[in-house]
Amino acid sequence: MTATRFQAVDSSQLLRLSSEPARVVMGLFIVSNILYAFATLDEVKNPLPVIAAMLIVNAAAVLLVLERPDPFPLLLTVAVVAAVAVSTLLVAFQLPDVGPPGRASWHLGSNTWMLFFLAMRRRPGAAWLGYVLMASGTLAWSTSVGRGVLDGALLLDTHAAILFVGTLFEVNLRRTAKRINEFGEHSVASAVEAAEGATSAQIRLRRVLELRASAVPLLEYLVEHGPPPTDSARLQYATSEALLRDGVRGRSLITPRIADAATKARERGVEVTLLDDRGQGLDSGEAMVRMSDTIVAELDAARDGAVTVRLAPRGRPVAVSIVTSNARDRVELDASGQPVKRR
Repeated sequence: MTATRFQAVDSSQLLRLSSEPARVVMGLFIVSNILYAFATLDEVKNPLPVIAAMLIVNAAAVLLVLERPDPFPLLLTVAVVAAVAVSTLLVAFQLPDVGPPGRASWHLGSNTWMLFFLAMRRRPGAAWLGYVLMASGTLAWSTSVGRGVLDGALLLDTHAAILFVGTLFEVNLRRTAKRINEFGEHSVASAVEAAEGATSAQIRLRRVLELRASAVPLLEYLVEHGPPPTDSARLQYATSEALLRDGVRGRSLITPRIADAATKARERGVEVTLLDDRGQGLDSGEAMVRMSDTIVAELDAARDGAVTVRLAPRGRPVAVSIVTSNARDRVELDASGQPVKRR
């Protein structure tokens, strides 16, 4: 039985980062960046780098809601981290040299939230690398304009806390996804086991019904009338016994046509042996039809002697072999029911 494998989930699927609501939130994020950038243009030295930074940040934000497997693809991860670093340099050196930068430093919050969601997409290391680059650019600006390291650090401390929380959340989310996947795999395995048990029970029931239909009337006759008095009656018992044996040793070979051909061959005095070492039929219905045609033809052609049909285990080049005692060559078929070409 072929089981359908459980479809594993990842962090972004749990958060639904690629869903329509997530895209709506991302749209609001983009709009807020536009509003902050244009609302503070009069507070910066040169508005063009700020507008360029806003476009870069918004483009990188769109990447984070793309439907991609986690961990987030490396190329897209590099693009997001590069956007954080470049936008920081573009905006930071346009901030006023004195006084609090206020909302003009909007890029810090925007970049931090992008790194937060990058961590959610199983790239926490890259997210912290982006934060280090953002912090380095900010501190380089603060020291270059005489604000000092402390002034720059005070702009960054809350953003570090946000990213730290995001990292912890990602770790817990990954563990949750792992538990969900383990539970899902266990559920699928349990369902397959139950289905296999039910299938086995159905097979046993079918075999009992077949046994009852073929053997019980003959056994009842023996009980009521004793041993069969004629050769034809004894032959009927022998062929019935052989069919029961075929059902045990050659289960996958017992199609109605093969069973009928085997019975007729036995009635002619041919010794027929059916062996199933495969445990299942060939790869397709067409292959089974071709196999049945070949076996029936060989059984019909046999007038005496013995015919042995064997269904080989999977993975072997010869799937079916037919050996007759009166023939010099054996017939061999592959898994598609086609004759095997000999070298």
